[in-house]
Amino acid sequence: MKQLLTIALLLLSMVAQAQISAEVKDILKKCGDKSHFSGGAEIDIKLHVGAVIASMNGTMKVCKKDDKSFSVVKMKVLGHEIYTETGFDGTQMWRYEKASDDDERDTLTIEKTTTKSKEKFSINLGLDKEYKKAKLKDTGKLWEITFTGPLKKDTPRKTVMKIVKDTYMLHEVESKVSIASMKMTVTKIKFGVSDNIFVLDMKKYPNAVIVRK
Repeated sequence: MKQLLTIALLLLSMVAQAQISAEVKDILKKCGDKSHFSGGAEIDIKLHVGAVIASMNGTMKVCKKDDKSFSVVKMKVLGHEIYTETGFDGTQMWRYEKASDDDERDTLTIEKTTTKSKEKFSINLGLDKEYKKAKLKDTGKLWEITFTGPLKKDTPRKTVMKIVKDTYMLHEVESKVSIASMKMTVTKIKFGVSDNIFVLDMKKYPNAVIVRK
């Protein structure tokens, strides 16, 4: 389950590269440019995970401003509620996981920034450097781009990205791995974010076990 949630965040941070048509690259570039909101943005996302044993639905809220980000994920899995908060203030990243069982403890993991962790929180909506092929379809209001032929083993075997034609804003991303799929649909975008949301407030997590790396 954690792997699928990681894929959700990585889909918001993949960098693009391959022999893809100039039209697809241009659409991806414009979509990427639109993702750098002046003053920041708060994005509401609907999540759907389809797996062999069960299907799961949830929500994700992503706040982004400059190189800072904060996200909240809520899902229900086989009767258990998953709640996580992940933040990055430009210097350190943290992840809060609420215990899903009574015999577990909440955990708060704090980690100093590395080059790798910075990449996790950079939003780049291009995928043309991750796949060999991309098929573009005009559905009327949306551009639908299907990426296949992953260049790396850990890249999902197929990813479909939908972009609003009029605004070049991301509408939906669906990724398929070996035994499951993850779909993220943008439901709302609010422009302007307070800097306070990107500050780690330890008082929010009074009962959490603190892990520092």
